[in-house]
Amino acid sequence: MKKDEEDTIFQSRDFELGDKQFFAPISYLVDANVEAGDDVLVLTGITDTDTPRKNYEQRLKPELQQLLESRQAHYEFKEIVEPDPDQKKDRELMDSLTFSIFFRDVADCLQDGDRIYADMTFGMKCYTIGMFIAMAYAAKAGLDVDVERMVYSEMYHGDGQEPRTSDIIDITSLFYINTMIGNTAPGQKKSMDNFLKLMIG
Repeated sequence: MKKDEEDTIFQSRDFELGDKQFFAPISYLVDANVEAGDDVLVLTGITDTDTPRKNYEQRLKPELQQLLESRQAHYEFKEIVEPDPDQKKDRELMDSLTFSIFFRDVADCLQDGDRIYADMTFGMKCYTIGMFIAMAYAAKAGLDVDVERMVYSEMYHGDGQEPRTSDIIDITSLFYINTMIGNTAPGQKKSMDNFLKLMIG
């Protein structure tokens, strides 16, 4: 998450955001989908360094708490703390098992009957891949588990114009394309190629 205090103005060609401005893309999904009485687990992978911790504790968590309380939802926050790649002691601990453990920790939180809304915007790419695989595992092995929506917002570096904006993009189709690919058999590539061309355009 960014270090400065300047907010990014989100826009989207995939979602109707209205005139609401939130700190993070996930807040738009919570705002649009949580209803009174829902049981909500907010699962966050977080690098335990100053900027991510400050953004999470002072911006993201209060924003989501306010939204969830306004919906009269039952909620819980859970953080999976990621090693800090900039600290020598943690760098020595990071290896291929680091990301497999993250996958396991996310997968352990996903239960039968869950409806998953995921923001893939922030974080180290290996953690994002681990989260994606955990959701695929839960949707395949769990009972009545659905990935309802996955979003990604581009990192905005600025073009000198104000206010700075960032697009929230619906990437849910990638999840379901991956599911279809996982169910194909050897020798089906030609027919699947044609199907994907028809489906995607």
